[in-house]
Amino acid sequence: MNSLVSGFGLILFAALAGGAFAVPLKMRRRYEWENTWLLGFFFALIVIPFATVSLFLPVWWQAVANSGFRTLTIAVAFGFLWGWGAVTFAIGINAIGLSLGYAIIMGLSTAVGSIIPMARRWGVISGDAKVVILVGILACVAGVAVCGWAGVLRGRVAEPDPASAKKPSAGQKTSAQLFMAGLLWCVLSGFLSACANLGFDFANRVAQEASSLGAGPLSASIGRWLPMYWGGFLAILIGTGSTLVKKGTWRKYVAPGTARDFVLAILLGLGNFLAQIPYGMGAYFLGELGTSVGWAINIALSLLVANMFGFVTGEWKMAPKSSIRMLYVGLLVLIIAMVILGYGNSLASHHQHSAVASRILSGSAG
Repeated sequence: MNSLVSGFGLILFAALAGGAFAVPLKMRRRYEWENTWLLGFFFALIVIPFATVSLFLPVWWQAVANSGFRTLTIAVAFGFLWGWGAVTFAIGINAIGLSLGYAIIMGLSTAVGSIIPMARRWGVISGDAKVVILVGILACVAGVAVCGWAGVLRGRVAEPDPASAKKPSAGQKTSAQLFMAGLLWCVLSGFLSACANLGFDFANRVAQEASSLGAGPLSASIGRWLPMYWGGFLAILIGTGSTLVKKGTWRKYVAPGTARDFVLAILLGLGNFLAQIPYGMGAYFLGELGTSVGWAINIALSLLVANMFGFVTGEWKMAPKSSIRMLYVGLLVLIIAMVILGYGNSLASHHQHSAVASRILSGSAG
């Protein structure tokens, strides 16, 4: 029971950071999104992780090297895809807002990121746990969909009256076209963002190697992120770097009056880092299904936090009551989904412990 409490507690902390980490993107004044994103992720994926493993996992390099070419290739590849998910995340959120963008991205990420790791362990999961966990994942996706629909209802208020709206000039996109483009970016980001959990799941060999070198289980779990971070930052560097060069916005890094935005970018990076490492530790405490159940719960909680910040920053200020009621329904479904997933994980853990005890008793009897 203590391990479950610790696991859910760490995942809750990660979700709080995950739901809040993009807020600095909305608070910037002089930086463009690409300035904030590249600098923030440089700290999140390079500076802070290397400082962390130097302190808590000094054998990280040996663990990574001993993991094998296949493991590293898969983890880096998933990281590269996740990095593009982070780039498209910024574009989508910048276009359609934090609440709606989060709902779409997290809904798709929940389905893909939870079900694939579960499918890899299908044979070791008891029948009752399978049913409960699948119901919980579906409820989680349904809750996210309802939140997304609430965001669509909210967005309709901001659409101009067709009779009074000015006709866009040649080559200029209408607000509806811009909204649809942002929506498509969010859908793409949802699929790619799930690669963070898939890369972490496939990189379990790194943690095993770190443990064999004497690292504790929690510090060993940090090593699983490193190969994925390298692939992720490469994608972000390509995506945001090309935008910085194309638009000439790289100059804003040395422009006067940008110190505030520099600090915000670092806070964004710190928040992103804190959304992942505690999640990895929490997934360890949840056991074999930590990357399935833990991911779904982490995403659902992140969405709750993101919507809270959406209210605080005024995204729902002019929203109709019907959309707010819809949002409340979606959030309630998410809370119910998390309870179901927690119960499903406890069933799976109980089954695993019973199986281990049976093998021990059988061995003693022999």
